[in-house]
Amino acid sequence: MICDGNLLLSRNFMETVLSCNLCRSAQIQAVDPEWNFSQCGSCGYVFDSPRPTIDELVAFYSQSAKYDSWLHASKARDALWARRLKRLLPYKAAGNLLDVGTGIGQFLHHAKPFFTQVQGTEVSDSAIRIAREKYGLEIQSGQVEGLDLAPESFDNITLFHVLEHVPDPVRLVQRCRMLLRTGGVLTIAVPNDVLAWTSSLKRFGKRLGLRPFQKFSPILGISKAGSSREIHLSHFTSAVLRHLLESSGFSILEESLDPYYASAGLRWVADTLYFAFHCLLLAALKINRYDTIWIVCRKAGTAGPS
Repeated sequence: MICDGNLLLSRNFMETVLSCNLCRSAQIQAVDPEWNFSQCGSCGYVFDSPRPTIDELVAFYSQSAKYDSWLHASKARDALWARRLKRLLPYKAAGNLLDVGTGIGQFLHHAKPFFTQVQGTEVSDSAIRIAREKYGLEIQSGQVEGLDLAPESFDNITLFHVLEHVPDPVRLVQRCRMLLRTGGVLTIAVPNDVLAWTSSLKRFGKRLGLRPFQKFSPILGISKAGSSREIHLSHFTSAVLRHLLESSGFSILEESLDPYYASAGLRWVADTLYFAFHCLLLAALKINRYDTIWIVCRKAGTAGPS
């Protein structure tokens, strides 16, 4: 075992979190040890511990066939990005855009006409290759925290389902703040897999002993890291994410739902109606039980507490 700051590294490429990545509290509670889920007793942040190291994550997302499903559903994903752009554009700052964790570059392809310049970062070698071959995009390889990018060089930054994958969400948010000009806009979308009704259904099915639900945690209704096509290290609620952004020097412009679904035919109709119902629920009762969280925020003039 090797102790590295707030992490305890093991030889099997897993690491144990010793203090909260958001508030740095040592009040860590194991809420579901069998499924590696812990929660900070101070701020309520839910996260995986033990969890895969960043090297394991990069290897997982660099698999040659990792994005085949995205390519097969490219038309439905075009519609997805059109929906996201429609929600993003009313809040965008005039100027350029950086998309962190851009995947195969499909968002940047659609966003080009609306910004003076678009750039992207990505850790997956296979995704970078597809972005070059399919969209003619040159994506910077690596974690944005370690790339040579000039401070205050971007007007807009997007994190579409990225924050839940990174080992240190605070570090990433603070890096985005440093890269944004004053008044710049940060848009974040993450899963709502702690409070979503779909998670509640999975928990219920698990407790009933139903076979399709056995891969989910009986407490959180979330898949164990590595048991699905995604690895999530963090499991945010709206309140936790909002506190993270505000304490990092951002002011919230909009808190809504991310229309993340990529479907067609009758499934698209059902997904659209389900999304619309939850939009109404959020507007009327300020309750988010949808599968995702969407937050747009602006960089304030002075930094918040670290």
